[in-house]
Amino acid sequence: MHNLTPSIEKELQGFRISFRDEAKVSRTFNHADELIQYAQARTGAETSRIAISMWFRRYAFFVTAQLYMLSKHRLIWEGTLQDFGVLDDPEDEHWLPNFLLKTNRWSNVTEKESPSALHSILNSFGADAIRFFSGTAKISKPVLWENIWSYTVWMYSELLKQTDIKTRVEKDIEMLLEDEVWLNIETRSPFKRFIGKKSVPESMNPYKRVTCCLYYRIDGQEKCAYCPNINC
Repeated sequence: MHNLTPSIEKELQGFRISFRDEAKVSRTFNHADELIQYAQARTGAETSRIAISMWFRRYAFFVTAQLYMLSKHRLIWEGTLQDFGVLDDPEDEHWLPNFLLKTNRWSNVTEKESPSALHSILNSFGADAIRFFSGTAKISKPVLWENIWSYTVWMYSELLKQTDIKTRVEKDIEMLLEDEVWLNIETRSPFKRFIGKKSVPESMNPYKRVTCCLYYRIDGQEKCAYCPNINC
């Protein structure tokens, strides 16, 4: 159990993770309606369904960061959803908040423990939030899972280029595509549905979504470059 080194903290900055306030507005959300109202105000979304999808497009950085730390460094964060805040710049028109980790305590993960660590991340930082908001905002769980996968698959495509950890990363990806690590989370691996029969590098060339994230429903925006919906 230890804190991160400055060099690893710097790596996490690429996933919009912060350990300091940085003079931005730090927000926490104790109730779902607060988060929905916040997301609607920041994106101009006309419904809670669209707002939550837009939130998960940002929140995906936080979840991807957890998977990155496990695969790259075999470390897992000891915090919970109550242990991070949202650092927001009110003048940022694109609404790209940072995620403030209020605790910098991490535990080492052995190779034997990696499946349970993956399950813990998916359950604590993915499923718990997705399960709640899919019902509250009336949005399908696959859309929210793919909002996370969109960043996760990019992250893994980059890690696979690092030869010293390539084998370990491949094992983690394999586990994420199998149903076993999703036990009591989803009936089947949603990540497997999104990647199909492609490998991670193949799925990035070019990347294409399976579900629509509703980005085109934001006023003034068109569909994203990865949208599968030809009717948007």
